[in-house]
Amino acid sequence: MQVVIGRRQEVFTPQSEQELFRLRYQVFKERLGWEVPVIGDQEKDYFDDCNPIYITLRNTDKQLAACARLLPSDGPTMLQDVFPQLLHGHQMPSGPKIWELSRFAVSKQTVGRHGFTTMPIRLIQAIVQLADDMGLEQYLAVTSAAFEKMLVKLGVPCIRFGPPMQVGIEKTVAFAIPVNQQLRLAAFGDQTLTILDEMEKRQPVKPFFEPTRPSREAA
Repeated sequence: MQVVIGRRQEVFTPQSEQELFRLRYQVFKERLGWEVPVIGDQEKDYFDDCNPIYITLRNTDKQLAACARLLPSDGPTMLQDVFPQLLHGHQMPSGPKIWELSRFAVSKQTVGRHGFTTMPIRLIQAIVQLADDMGLEQYLAVTSAAFEKMLVKLGVPCIRFGPPMQVGIEKTVAFAIPVNQQLRLAAFGDQTLTILDEMEKRQPVKPFFEPTRPSREAA
């Protein structure tokens, strides 16, 4: 397992960048049916030019298995600029310790020896690790209602701004995730670690974090 965290110019090669945008195309264009900007078989939008931080996960076969994108809340964000209706009239929280999570993508094709079912948990762990490294207090998230349901099942504290709304062929929802003890237990608590151990116990596991640490400067 390899987890890489950093800004585009810090962590991507041309090949790995194309893999990221292809995975997002498969998830958001093909699977979810969102109206997203695409070039060929890649999904890339305006926010990718706003110097975001990316999280990418590769399985033991070195295939890209999951990713997410983070943007500071006091700059351009998907929630404010693309999906303001998901706020349901609420003012979007903003500040240097609040960042937006978007473009959660988990591949169904990169099963590998561990299976893709470990990837959402590993992605949550990376998100929590990054929050602690950067001193963040809250995340904002826009994702499918199905992914939110999975996060809640894992114990992630998700505070909705309102009910899901139809976007493409999926219900989409926006919510806040406080960076608190409940979130850390969801990521690293005994129950979560037991689940991961059961999934991975027959396979050697490489060190979990091998990240390039992102700079703290705003996008």
